[in-house]
Amino acid sequence: MDSGISHEDFRLTTGHTCRLLRIRRDLIPDYYLLIFPKASGEPNPAEVTEMLSLGISRAQQLALEKVGDRGAFSVLYSGYSGRREAGWHIHIVLLTGRWKKAWLYLVLAGKNMLQALGVRKDDAPRVRV
Repeated sequence: MDSGISHEDFRLTTGHTCRLLRIRRDLIPDYYLLIFPKASGEPNPAEVTEMLSLGISRAQQLALEKVGDRGAFSVLYSGYSGRREAGWHIHIVLLTGRWKKAWLYLVLAGKNMLQALGVRKDDAPRVRV
């Protein structure tokens, strides 16, 4: 994926298409989302597995191209009850060291804190323990 391209599409074995999007945010650089189309509903277990495998493979390629290290990335998946927005997706963030990883977790903690306090939009279902 060239830095000038904003997305890349992949056809799953089921025929559904998923899309890798480059997310341009100041707080989290080198950030991508691999999304399953909302119109297709929730992916079946085989599609989840295929997308996770595809996401890891693509993350390795991006990390090698952009950082020079196939292992310089994190992949994050939140289940239905833990995500902020409807629609299945995984996060891919390229990392160049401990400080970038620490920064990523700090930003994620802040976002989740705001959602827990009701300050930031959150349409995930409430799970009672």
